Amino acid sequence: MTGLTGGTLTPEQRAWLDKIEPLWARAHRIAARNPGVDVSDVFHVLRNLQRPPAERLRRALSYGGSRAHRR
Repeated sequence: MTGLTGGTLTPEQRAWLDKIEPLWARAHRIAARNPGVDVSDVFHVLRNLQRPPAERLRRALSYGGSRAHRR
């Protein structure tokens, strides 16, 4: 398979793509059933659900903390 740049994918890139493509397909199916829902938002939720709860919490707190400082 060739990548966007026309070269062949490395085994690592192929493994990543094999993991991500089904999530994008699922996100598209969910978004299609829910007008007004952004497919990339659905994708990010699906990706976060694959993370352990402690990591999700850490990421949310670091993101939320940086937003609070912007106000």
